[in-house]
Amino acid sequence: MRGIRAVLIAVIVLGLAGAAGATGPRTLTRAGDLYAVAVVDNQAVVTARHADGTLSELAVPQTAGIESGSLQVGVDPATGALYVLWQKSTDMEARVRIATLVDGTWMGPITVAGNDGTAASYPQMMVQRVVSTYLEEPEPDQEPTEVEIATTFIHLVWWSRANDDDVGAAVYMALPVRDDGTPLLRDAEQAALVDFLPYGVACFDIAGGDELKHPKLLRDPVSGNLHVFATDFGDCLFQTIELQAETVADESAPGKRRRQIIILRNPSMIALRPDVPLGRTKIEVGRGLDIFLHWDGDEGDRLHYLELDPEGASDIKSLELDENLNHEQAVDLIRGLIN
Repeated sequence: MRGIRAVLIAVIVLGLAGAAGATGPRTLTRAGDLYAVAVVDNQAVVTARHADGTLSELAVPQTAGIESGSLQVGVDPATGALYVLWQKSTDMEARVRIATLVDGTWMGPITVAGNDGTAASYPQMMVQRVVSTYLEEPEPDQEPTEVEIATTFIHLVWWSRANDDDVGAAVYMALPVRDDGTPLLRDAEQAALVDFLPYGVACFDIAGGDELKHPKLLRDPVSGNLHVFATDFGDCLFQTIELQAETVADESAPGKRRRQIIILRNPSMIALRPDVPLGRTKIEVGRGLDIFLHWDGDEGDRLHYLELDPEGASDIKSLELDENLNHEQAVDLIRGLIN
């Protein structure tokens, strides 16, 4: 058994609540600008379609060797800084890199994971602008002053492996951003998600599928808080962990400056079912943290699926595939069950 470790990740001057922007090969800003990233001639290229109708292309420097499907792009809503994330190489050479475009100039890329002898793969990021207020302690005979703080930070998750024999585990990082939009890597801290689970169960001969090695960042539409969904193959668990911001005094700075820490809290667990073939299982995640798993039947004539919730996994159900219902249509029906 493991004891829950109360690990806090320090992030400079962030707020208690805010909006998270989903990222991927495309991202749309509130101003109406659409950014898309793709590999062109072995180099990452960002295409920007601005709200005023203008079009531009931005070549990202030093991006040779991008792993197919890993490219993601995000935007800081405060500064307009552009972030491009990708996985370089594969296997034990895999690293996660990020480049930043500020005022028309590329910075980086910097390696955020995989420089410590581990392999880092299947990355995902989410850019979040967070705003909060607090009451500043007054001077004698004065009223308290309400102060607002707002900062952007980049949430990152990836799959980490120590060697070829290691099945691996999901890792989380909160990467704070300066006021000019540039990331502050030295103030970021990695957290292995397995350290936040209170206990596990024996895991025997369950092969981990690549699709389930993709940790996902999710946003709860009710609280606004972000969550991480990941698989722990060492303890045969699906896990969901909440990322919550908390404002605290900055003891390292003079005066009354505040900073924010990100607390990983409320870990929930669902045991992996031994009758689920993880090697060919796909994940569908919707609003309200609804999570469905689905996989093809052995004969290819059925699509099996089940729902995960805090009470556990539902019974396995099946859709029969025929000339009236093909595989893609069946997957769309399962997605329709998600809130």
